[in-house]
Amino acid sequence: MDTRFSIRHIPALYFAFANCSPLVMAPLQGCRAVMELYGIPPHISNIPETWPVWQAGQGRTILLGLMMHYFYWRGQYVECDALLMGVAFLGINDYLVLRDHGNPIWAWSRIIFSAAFASTGYFGLTQGRRFGAKAAKTN
Repeated sequence: MDTRFSIRHIPALYFAFANCSPLVMAPLQGCRAVMELYGIPPHISNIPETWPVWQAGQGRTILLGLMMHYFYWRGQYVECDALLMGVAFLGINDYLVLRDHGNPIWAWSRIIFSAAFASTGYFGLTQGRRFGAKAAKTN
């Protein structure tokens, strides 16, 4: 384990691994299983014509996970926090998709947890920034 690891890095690492999981799951279990895990109902996920569209969207999400891995393992925590702030948009998008076409419980959980993750980025949790702390004087 990297000696720089801290408990405050957990949201960034969770984001990185969670967004890369479809990279492994799709070839092993198929696109349908990944769509159902996401919260898409079977009457949509069982249609093979929806799979290429899903894979195109997942490719972009996987890229975000790979970028988080890249920045985290290089110690670029400011960039990790910036990616975490972007989760707010992804949460809104997930909420709208799942509210209209999937499981409404998953929809609400996506937006709530996305807001929580985005706030960790906003408050600089990964980089260890503390709000309200007075800056040290340098003379």
